[in-house]
Amino acid sequence: MIYKHDYQRMALDTDRMMITQCGNDYHDYSNNKLACIYIKWAEEHCPERLQAETDKGRIYVHIDERITECEKEKWKIWNKMRDTDSEYALAIKNADTAKVWQLENLFELQAEEISVQRCLLV
Repeated sequence: MIYKHDYQRMALDTDRMMITQCGNDYHDYSNNKLACIYIKWAEEHCPERLQAETDKGRIYVHIDERITECEKEKWKIWNKMRDTDSEYALAIKNADTAKVWQLENLFELQAEEISVQRCLLV
């Protein structure tokens, strides 16, 4: 990707997936799984979107908005799974903490996968 302005540069390191912009304004997404997924996907499928946001000086705002939208969707899906799963209801009724945690972790993984497809990779 070619960046038009030296004063405003976005560096994407595919190993660490970090974003930098303008001196002290530094945003490191290396520990954010959703950001890494989005950046990697956007680099391959719509680099012009990243370039446009970089040119406007709001690349990190753009990425944060996408991540926030995905997180909100993830928890909506997770809550719906909890509310509609009969096995979960039974585990709650029986006070089976281990089963509740197991199902909640499973719901979280499934909800994250769905939300990534719905919100990030579009």
